[in-house]
Amino acid sequence: MKIDRQIRQMEFLSVKPKICNGRPQSKSAIKNPVGKRMKATQRHSARILLIVTVVISVLLYLRFADSLNAQQLPTEPSVSRADDQKETFQSRPADRDSAANRIAKSQGDAGKLLAVVLRQLVSGAAFDAKVREIVWTTGREVIGVGTYEQAGENTGRFNLQLTMHDGKGKHRLQQISDGRLVWTRSEISEVIKLTRVEVGKLPGWAPGSTSEQPIPPRLQVGAWAEMLGTLQRDYDLSVTTAKLKDKPVFVITGQLREQKRRAVLSKAKRSDWPMLYPTQVRVAVNAEPNTDTNFGIYLPVRIEFWSDPITSSGDQVTGVRESKRRLITLVELYSIRPITTPSPERFRFDNVNVDFTNETERYLQLHDAQLTQHPTTSFR
Repeated sequence: MKIDRQIRQMEFLSVKPKICNGRPQSKSAIKNPVGKRMKATQRHSARILLIVTVVISVLLYLRFADSLNAQQLPTEPSVSRADDQKETFQSRPADRDSAANRIAKSQGDAGKLLAVVLRQLVSGAAFDAKVREIVWTTGREVIGVGTYEQAGENTGRFNLQLTMHDGKGKHRLQQISDGRLVWTRSEISEVIKLTRVEVGKLPGWAPGSTSEQPIPPRLQVGAWAEMLGTLQRDYDLSVTTAKLKDKPVFVITGQLREQKRRAVLSKAKRSDWPMLYPTQVRVAVNAEPNTDTNFGIYLPVRIEFWSDPITSSGDQVTGVRESKRRLITLVELYSIRPITTPSPERFRFDNVNVDFTNETERYLQLHDAQLTQHPTTSFR
């Protein structure tokens, strides 16, 4: 079926999936050291989790501009296995489906499809999934595994947990929301950082039918919804069809807008582009539901973050410019399954005497919302 016809039919039929009881059994195992190299280890670990947090928190890189400047990230390209850097989506040749691809590549269709994916995440049924993330930095490959669970149905409740190991220690990232507060907790070499967003202060649904409204800012904080919201806001979009592991997918590609590029450099007070800030994002979205569960259509299954094109020294010698992008981060969602809607208590976060930073004001400014009282920065 042609993409344009499919997109027109994406009215968001709230598919009622088969209900699966039972919870996923998560696995994790990793170990840790300390010594004279602790500061260097923490700097390296912080850089890795910086990338992870940036990706999970939707590329809101400006939040880390000062630390980015201080860390003086390397300008040389990161090294990784050649197979890891190959293009992962085998797009259909244009001559095989030229009409569909011409329509698919239009920005209009890409925007409509992204809106459908975002609504499926926010308003669709409850589900859980396993998560795998791979980060390539300073010549190393760091792998993280975790789980994601959400209540859906416009509740704003979700729980994302990720554990990474860089060979020197275990690092954890958790982002959890009960629909009122979104907490982000990172643990880097036993150093804990905690932030909170009071999403109840952000604009919600307007009176009337929600199906005819865009997703409100209140439901676009954290995890995949925020990531897709940033893609929608800061990137020029296109879409095409492809195959991923022999299954049909839509691939939404975003190119960072020039206006955003200038804002990043200005905020970070630097002239060279940060190697670890992606300028291209590619999102593979299920074009069909899973045959066993009749669930998962229009959910993201693979997200790639690519660097600016890089010209190697060999290109300069030969005079042939063959610039290629480097894959910075890969996120995969797999074993996606529908679940019985979890209880609200499952998404509550208990803060045990840890100072936290309130980031509500930043989100209010981001969404041009007005607030009469300004929250303080640090709390316990």
